[in-house]
Amino acid sequence: MRGNGERFERKQELPLVARRFVLIAWSAIALCLLPSAVQAEGYAYPYRDPYLATVTTAILNADGVTPRLKREAIHVPVLAGRSHLPALEGRGDVSMTLYRQDHPAPLLFVLAGIGSNSYFGLGTYFAWLFHQQGFHVVILPSPMSWNFALAASRSGAPGYAPADARDLYQTMQETLTLLRTRYHVVTTRIGFLGASLGALDGAYLSVIDAQERKVGIDTYLLLNPPLDLNYALERVDEWNALGSKFGRTGSDALVARALAIVDAFSTESRDNPAVFDRLTRDFATFTREEIQFLLAKALQTALPELVYVTEAIQDRDTPLTTRGEARRRIQAANRVTFVDYAERLAVPLWRKQSTGLPTDLQGFARRGSLTPILERLRGNPRVHIVHNADDILTTRQSIRRLEQALGPRLVVFPYGGHLGNLWYPDNKDYMLRIFGAASTSARAVKDKRAAYTSN
Repeated sequence: MRGNGERFERKQELPLVARRFVLIAWSAIALCLLPSAVQAEGYAYPYRDPYLATVTTAILNADGVTPRLKREAIHVPVLAGRSHLPALEGRGDVSMTLYRQDHPAPLLFVLAGIGSNSYFGLGTYFAWLFHQQGFHVVILPSPMSWNFALAASRSGAPGYAPADARDLYQTMQETLTLLRTRYHVVTTRIGFLGASLGALDGAYLSVIDAQERKVGIDTYLLLNPPLDLNYALERVDEWNALGSKFGRTGSDALVARALAIVDAFSTESRDNPAVFDRLTRDFATFTREEIQFLLAKALQTALPELVYVTEAIQDRDTPLTTRGEARRRIQAANRVTFVDYAERLAVPLWRKQSTGLPTDLQGFARRGSLTPILERLRGNPRVHIVHNADDILTTRQSIRRLEQALGPRLVVFPYGGHLGNLWYPDNKDYMLRIFGAASTSARAVKDKRAAYTSN
């Protein structure tokens, strides 16, 4: 096995199949606000099973058929003193990717979801969609990634949205300075697109930027933010526990089977609905419990490196470990769940940041959800939120409460699960339209949408 530093570098830069599957569980989008009956009648999204719908996002990336966009890896220094941790020497900058135009253009910051980074998966799908519409695009790493924890998280233990958003805001300011001075990127305006946990972070970003205007974001599109973090964590924990039912051998076989299916679609066009039909037929051979387990495993893939980085930051005053010891620590974290990470590592560190904070994970989850900032979101016309009524990580009751609070500022679709309608043509058109980049197909369905909203 190569040195652990090389392992970190490979995972960040190579589009591995396993990393594509990580992004299944934390991002989604929608079309337009309609009463439920009208949505169900007029919205022709084909999959009614929310789990199969969710799985379709497993193959959302910049596909292997479309000519690859030119992208540049940029490394932004944010926090001092983070470049000397064992196995991570010299990696103390935030790594992201830039897709730029050769002329002044709007800039879109993309924050895809838990454990994501800039080099593969959902962020690259958004980059492909918006770059061809004339946008500069910067894909940010998820705060719940080892790179962000190392290079930008002041606590070294990301996962608490109010603190993560503050760290993201500082990162975005440093990024803008670098883009304008070193890369000579000229921006005409700035947007933010966040998916799932990235959407929750984006909601807190909108509060900060409304007060400080140091970044100057004019449009936010927040896709399927988790509305009740306690509920989402409990569900993922339940799904992960299914591994004991399948056993280690059975669990490994399930993961291998799922990854083989996903890999078989690596060069398929994301513009062809038939591709998603074939994908859902393949995954329909799994039971619901098997899909739930796979979603939990996908979410946990990024945790071993995150746990290692968090522990290394806290232990930086002790003698440096060898690379072999670092590798063993990462391997020992392979069975860590989000609840384990939060309760054992994160909550104690979060409480050190400020007095008067909760003492348990449930308290932090409540305080870091959307509820505490709903009034500020309601009063900010720059913020657009979309959700799916059958989101598997959110209760319908939570969505109804959000709709009561935000009214027409919230868009809810009847189908799509969690993430599962990002590729759907009407959804792509809506997303482009929010940022002022109406496509040809969007104009073609303008009358159709007008008929919806009139109802």
